[in-house]
Amino acid sequence: MAAARRTVTQDEGTSTTKVIAMLMVAIALVGWAFAAAAYAHVEEGWRMNQADRVSEEGEASDTDEIGQDDRFEDGISYRRESRSSFRDFIWNAIRQIPNVFSVVAFNFQHRLWLVILIAVLEGAPCFWVM
Repeated sequence: MAAARRTVTQDEGTSTTKVIAMLMVAIALVGWAFAAAAYAHVEEGWRMNQADRVSEEGEASDTDEIGQDDRFEDGISYRRESRSSFRDFIWNAIRQIPNVFSVVAFNFQHRLWLVILIAVLEGAPCFWVM
């Protein structure tokens, strides 16, 4: 008795084009999130602790010591804080959508390496298939 072979047709399998398109969308979304974070950090002071604010403003601190991240002083676990940071990262990416032109202009002006990196990563899936 011959075992029945099942062949996969083009309709049943995920096409290479769909996988590449999904990968490129994922790269674009992650790239946007990093570009929006760079913009929000510099322009809006997003996720800056007190030591960063003091050093950017050029004011001398009271103790003249190197500042540390105050987020972990409350005894909050690293896992909980990392989840909170990830949620803030995603929320900032969504919140910066209305500022798309400012984010793009800022990154071309101050973070050109990030723009080039995202462009190279976007092109990589296309050349990977060839």
